[in-house]
Amino acid sequence: MNPYELTVIINPNIGDEKALVLITKIEDKIKSLGGEVEKTDRLGMRKLAYPPKDAPKLQQAYYAIVFFKSPSSLPAQLNNYLRVIEDVVRHLIAKGTPQVLTEIEGSPIEGKAVEVGETKKEAETLGQP
Repeated sequence: MNPYELTVIINPNIGDEKALVLITKIEDKIKSLGGEVEKTDRLGMRKLAYPPKDAPKLQQAYYAIVFFKSPSSLPAQLNNYLRVIEDVVRHLIAKGTPQVLTEIEGSPIEGKAVEVGETKKEAETLGQP
């Protein structure tokens, strides 16, 4: 199973409640196609960087990002499903990345400044703070 990220931009005219219901339907579709939804970030209303060609008066929309794992065949099926939903303004399915470690524990030079090109050994011998 591969990690994927789905970014969905939903028409704001349907309202917040219907947008949440639509996101739940999308999550259910992912599960029915054999995927596992890991996390969903409901970002709410955001201003669009530029209006879509098919809706030039649209200035803001409801954003959501769904992180899921699935077989490699699922994104194509999900893409076809999202194309026919008229309340989905835009969507993008991208290959996800493995979780990046935000904190390295137990590092011998944790919290110490190291200059570019300097090795860990040199930093320890110099005793930099």
